[in-house]
Amino acid sequence: MLLLKDLVRKVKDLPPLPDIVVKLLQASRDPDASVREMVELIKHDPALTTKVLRLCNSSYYGLPRKINSIQEALVYIGTDTLVNFILAGCLAAFYQQSQDGYGLESGDLWRHSVGCAIAAQLLSPADDDALKSEAFTAGLLHDVGKIILSSFVGDKMQEIMDIVKDEDIPFEKAERRILGFSHTEAGAQMAKMWNLPEPLIEAISLHQTPQAAVNHKRLVAQVHVANILCISFGIGIGTDGLAYSFDPSAMEELELNSDDLYAISVKVHDQFSRAEDMIGLIAPTGHADAKAA
Repeated sequence: MLLLKDLVRKVKDLPPLPDIVVKLLQASRDPDASVREMVELIKHDPALTTKVLRLCNSSYYGLPRKINSIQEALVYIGTDTLVNFILAGCLAAFYQQSQDGYGLESGDLWRHSVGCAIAAQLLSPADDDALKSEAFTAGLLHDVGKIILSSFVGDKMQEIMDIVKDEDIPFEKAERRILGFSHTEAGAQMAKMWNLPEPLIEAISLHQTPQAAVNHKRLVAQVHVANILCISFGIGIGTDGLAYSFDPSAMEELELNSDDLYAISVKVHDQFSRAEDMIGLIAPTGHADAKAA
């Protein structure tokens, strides 16, 4: 069985989240942080500046004029969108690798995480920009623990899935019984080491058991529903994909019914297709149908 010290050692072996991302996440949630402070954080990174300007001038946004500076970019697309784009870019290297233990080929986890981020954001109230941004970030990070546990879970996956089926218990509980930790706990540990905000840590930790959420119930519920929506139409589905179902408590928290889910699914599909074109998401071989799902 995997021990805590093994998990922590594995986490420490992974590269830290780039300092600029942590600072941008903190600044974007600080009502006293100015646009100038955000610009100062970004402009000293030439590669990042180039990527941001390319994003703003892409057909995805279709802005009426060419954007030539980070300050203009912040005005047009907003701080939260900019931070989420930068975070996605920094995480891409982690997520593009295959996670064989979970049956995820190269690019699968990345596609699933982006899809979940889009869906979680769409489940936010239309007038709550702060929650939209937070939901996108939480969706993007929700399965980061699979990166840590993938090497441990491989030869144990069938045993875990058998317990899920025979005892009708959540995947993460079966995972914990066999491995010692679930990927949600591993992800929360990683988020803590990256000094991420507490709402994100709770969403990562509890997105499979939303009924256990205490301080950020809506955010956790959004990530939970978004995760299963993406699984249901094949975006980055792994071996464990069939082990999940919508938790009634999350549906109640978000006041959703089946018609609402269908409407959200249509929007997720549309935005995910656009995101593939924008940031170069490519379905791994054998998964070409995922994009059309």
